[in-house]
Amino acid sequence: MKITVVGMGYIGLPTAVTIASAGLPVYGYDIQEERINDILNGKIKIVEEGLNEKLAEVLGRGLLRVGTKLENGSDVYLIVVSTSLQEERNEIDLNALRNASEKVGKVLEKGNLVIVESTVVPGTTENVVRPILEKTSGLVCSRDFYLVFSPERVLPGNLMYELVHNDRIIGGVCPRSAEMARDFYAKFVKGRLHLTNVRTAEMAKLMENTYRTVNIALANELALIAEKYGVNVYEAIRLANTHPRVHLHQPGPGVGGYCLTKDPWFLIQNFKHSRIIKDAMEINAWMPEHVVELAEEALVKVGKTLKNAKVCILGLAYKGNVSDARESPGYEIYLKLRKKGAEVTIHDPFVLEYMGYYPVRDLYEAVRNADAVIIATEHNFYRTLDWERIKTLMNSEPVVIDTRNLTPDAIEGIHLRKLGVGK
Repeated sequence: MKITVVGMGYIGLPTAVTIASAGLPVYGYDIQEERINDILNGKIKIVEEGLNEKLAEVLGRGLLRVGTKLENGSDVYLIVVSTSLQEERNEIDLNALRNASEKVGKVLEKGNLVIVESTVVPGTTENVVRPILEKTSGLVCSRDFYLVFSPERVLPGNLMYELVHNDRIIGGVCPRSAEMARDFYAKFVKGRLHLTNVRTAEMAKLMENTYRTVNIALANELALIAEKYGVNVYEAIRLANTHPRVHLHQPGPGVGGYCLTKDPWFLIQNFKHSRIIKDAMEINAWMPEHVVELAEEALVKVGKTLKNAKVCILGLAYKGNVSDARESPGYEIYLKLRKKGAEVTIHDPFVLEYMGYYPVRDLYEAVRNADAVIIATEHNFYRTLDWERIKTLMNSEPVVIDTRNLTPDAIEGIHLRKLGVGK
């Protein structure tokens, strides 16, 4: 059995490496020549434990080949390209998926299986991908070739483990398609394989990320309420979660990453009466603005203004202990601070570059002469900081805004304000 993975990005490359590590020959295709060269030269920008070692191994053994020309002769084609958000309309951009489907259709042969792993709106596999494949190949779906939607369900930072051990949802356009995909995934997936129809699988994927987004928005709104009532929201959430049927998430400076910031919009793009999901997205998007407000208020209380103040943001990644800064709340805070006239530096032990910004590599250099420090990411590195030393490097009347509950409740000599903790 030969496999082709279309798209060598953040999910596609680890997927190809995982399949090849199971002993299956894989061809990885991508339209970006630079990305292919980086793979061949061991210069990938994806930081995942075990990925570099496994990549070198499967390349060396010839189990993985990569290139910019899509080949025929495969039994299974996995489409793992990005589906981005058209922000002006909050709707899905399917251009990459359409292009990938057309290219696959041109090399498709009888008996092949096509699997869409890209996140899509319910109905996309049947109404967009299927017609393109049939038109470009001249073949008929469910008779000459087979089609499935099976979403990735992995967590950045633990991706290589979860590709193997997480359960898989397999939605076939027909029972035979689902059965063929089940037999394929069983070759390298140790989690359970759940077979269903294609639209249910498409919706289940969006529901997973929407659940998390709405729960985070609830926690964020509770944090705002706690500030008004003079309550520590983290302690209140801890106590509430002792109830056997309550599982509140933690609040924070906003929601980042490639999935949670767009998937809920995909889910409701054809349902204009949404209230809860739309409100949740807007609450999360507003949180960076609230963090800037907290910093501004704290500086005013010590006789300073945000304009011309030096502010250091700790954390550019969208979540702790990963290098992924896509849609990062920390970056949004950075932009808003700059707009208000602050001088801003960012430190992050994982992120080398994002949107043309290169974080300061040395923590103590980053905080030197700062008027305020904002903790934006829950990196473990920030849980045990030497605040005594940091205090001596900052300007007089130093301010710290903790948006991740990583600091003690009080730090001597520092004006500390925690998101979600009222005075």
